[in-house]
Amino acid sequence: MGKLSNKITAIAAGEAHTLALTGDGSVFSWGRGTFGRLGTGREEDELCPVPVEFGDASSSSSSMNGSRPKFVGIAAGSYHSLALQDDGSVWSWGYNICILFLYFF
Repeated sequence: MGKLSNKITAIAAGEAHTLALTGDGSVFSWGRGTFGRLGTGREEDELCPVPVEFGDASSSSSSMNGSRPKFVGIAAGSYHSLALQDDGSVWSWGYNICILFLYFF
């Protein structure tokens, strides 16, 4: 279970899940896990906040130094979630009409 040791700066609510953004730029999620909307790599429901997993973020062009991405904004849809990174990249995970996705733009 993730600890929310930093101040929460934003909350976003989807149909059956919630996201929290903390002051250090971390994203946490909880609620219904179907369709990958929690970003944990599983489809299990979570009753308490857990950190969103960003896979191999160290290989992305927006995170070349190997550090964990820092986020400044979040949004939640019915079956998907979005996070805005401090460099302007948008990360998304969950369900879209065609496929499950975890991308950054």
